[in-house]
Amino acid sequence: MSRRWILLFGLLAALPAAALPAQGGEAAPGWALGPEPQTFSLDNGLSVILQRDEAAPITVVQLLVRCGDRDDPPGQSGLAYLTARLCLEITDASKLRMLMDMGSSLSLDVGGGHSLFTVRSLSRGLEPTLAVLSAMLREPLFSDLRVDGVKEWMRLVRDAESDDPFTFMRQAAAAALYSIPAYGAARLGAAGSLERISRKTIQSFFRARYVAGNMVAVVISDLPAQEIQPLLARHLGRLPPGAGPTTRQATPRPPEAGQPPRLVERRTAQALVSFSMLLPELTTDSFVLASLLETWLGKGIGSRLWPLRSRGGLAYGLGAEVRPNREAMLLSVFLKTEAGRAAGAQVELARLLEAAGREGVGAAELAAAKAFAKAVFLRENETREPRGASMAFLEGNGLSWRLVGEFTQRLERVTLEEFNAFLKAALAPERWFSLRIGPPAEESN
Repeated sequence: MSRRWILLFGLLAALPAAALPAQGGEAAPGWALGPEPQTFSLDNGLSVILQRDEAAPITVVQLLVRCGDRDDPPGQSGLAYLTARLCLEITDASKLRMLMDMGSSLSLDVGGGHSLFTVRSLSRGLEPTLAVLSAMLREPLFSDLRVDGVKEWMRLVRDAESDDPFTFMRQAAAAALYSIPAYGAARLGAAGSLERISRKTIQSFFRARYVAGNMVAVVISDLPAQEIQPLLARHLGRLPPGAGPTTRQATPRPPEAGQPPRLVERRTAQALVSFSMLLPELTTDSFVLASLLETWLGKGIGSRLWPLRSRGGLAYGLGAEVRPNREAMLLSVFLKTEAGRAAGAQVELARLLEAAGREGVGAAELAAAKAFAKAVFLRENETREPRGASMAFLEGNGLSWRLVGEFTQRLERVTLEEFNAFLKAALAPERWFSLRIGPPAEESN
């Protein structure tokens, strides 16, 4: 066994017992992340997942609308984000002050197939906070002045994001590997797209999708169900009933054979090198396998990428990330290096990925990767907001919220043969979209 895996086993020995494999290699069936949630539906058709968490007198409500940038009509990129952002506008200043006084907060995340509204509130202030959220989502103000203001804000954020190499990497990979602008390729709009979106277009888009049957709510609170359910019925139960339209599909588009690496010039002292590749469509099994692959490749000191940090100081930032998009998940493997070493770093990263796909893993390496992946997942879903967001995302994207509580058990059941077959298919060189962001070659030498 290599030194890095011996060290990783030593670190994992200090983790809580919940993060380690169960005795005998078989986890007990059922929910394993706090009290098991209960589910019910409101009269308007809104699905609710409710979990009791008595650790603090705080309630988190996450309302997911099955509508994201994958639903943007052709030529109108940014419409889903623009609509969701306008719904978050509080038109009454007194209500904004009330939320601030109560310590309540509202936030928004728009993905490929969802718009997620998150409310965090002290439990004693939950009802007035829910009243504000319900009013915002039932009757948002789509005035020309507000539409123009949000559009301008989106342009400013889009320009700022284009200067961030990691954000640009995600956008470029999504644009290259899906048939329509989706999954972050043009979430904040593309050139000229916002100008083509009218107030009437926003209103029509909103009315078709912001209906209770096209939503799911995850609520995590210290309050008992008998107190929470009437509050939800009184406020979220007022959202209009109905089912949303058919979701637009973003067909996976593998790179063409022999496609050269894409080079993007940035006059910086550093360069970002990445390889992105499509994984299978989002299913329960593929989600678990992709999470394990992400950890094994690029998380922690035992990952396959880690030796590049010590190989002559080739990389000072590296990792792997999986974006669990519905039609085909997207894996990106990246490193950050000095501009003058970008070409060499790209060659070394390609060599490492090719070897990893060819050689696969052994039993000891897989066991350590599983333990680390379980520890990472438990840490990431320990608190209310990320746990609720995970449940909402899975339920909203065609899987089940139960996967959050069953993840560690399902992970333990992954066999060596199954994982090796998955990673070898995923890392096949013909699937790579290669990107390098940094100064021109003549300037980096």
